[in-house]
Amino acid sequence: MPDSTLFSRFASVIKTHSIEELTQSDLLLLKTLGTIQSFYAPFEAINHDAKVVIVGICPGQQQWRNALIAAKDGLEQQLSEGNILKLAKNSGAFSGPIRKNLTQLLDHIGLHNQLGIQTSAELFSTHQDMVQMCSVLQQCILINGKNYAGSTPAMLKNELLKKHIDDYFIPMVQQLPNAIYIPLGKGVDEVLNYVSSLGYLNDQQILAGLPHPSGANAERIKYFLGEKPRDQLSRQTNSEQIDSAKSQILLKLSKLL
Repeated sequence: MPDSTLFSRFASVIKTHSIEELTQSDLLLLKTLGTIQSFYAPFEAINHDAKVVIVGICPGQQQWRNALIAAKDGLEQQLSEGNILKLAKNSGAFSGPIRKNLTQLLDHIGLHNQLGIQTSAELFSTHQDMVQMCSVLQQCILINGKNYAGSTPAMLKNELLKKHIDDYFIPMVQQLPNAIYIPLGKGVDEVLNYVSSLGYLNDQQILAGLPHPSGANAERIKYFLGEKPRDQLSRQTNSEQIDSAKSQILLKLSKLL
């Protein structure tokens, strides 16, 4: 098991250094393996009442920065550790342009209707109690100083990355065994299949196939949302694969909630 008091270990560092110092140095460095670096991100908070778990790859540098800003604010206000971690998670998880795209995708599959809310955007505001926002890699992972994209190296085949999954992600899943899991990205799908193969989840809980909400994935998102016709798609976009995944998501969702 990993150190369960990582925030306690880094709280004074976060409080006494600027955001630039925290994100442009080794102050929050946890581990290094070759060109891969793992930096502490204050994302330990778990919502034990969550009905839905939205799973990304790992917090990128923008999300990492937003969470650290929130943690610094919480420390300055002398909030409790639990409240600081909640504040940091809600501020950093899927923030920026990704949040808008994610909200559109979740509304399109009708998640908000199933949960009885007006829009999935409320999962980031008035209905945070319904959702756990997380990543299969809880910490900020950089390769040669750039955000890890989830494929090279493969998470399950790299010693450092797989250890992060085993040490941080699986223990979280064990605390939310009955929730619906929505993976964002092929690499995340593979990790959830791995977790399912270990018996922690069943396949019906995993709504795999949602396009990753990154702006770089704009065409797949537009097709999934019905905003771009099939005959206008580039060769890089597999419409049949998206259609099949969408059908499976809608079928599973209708049976789960």
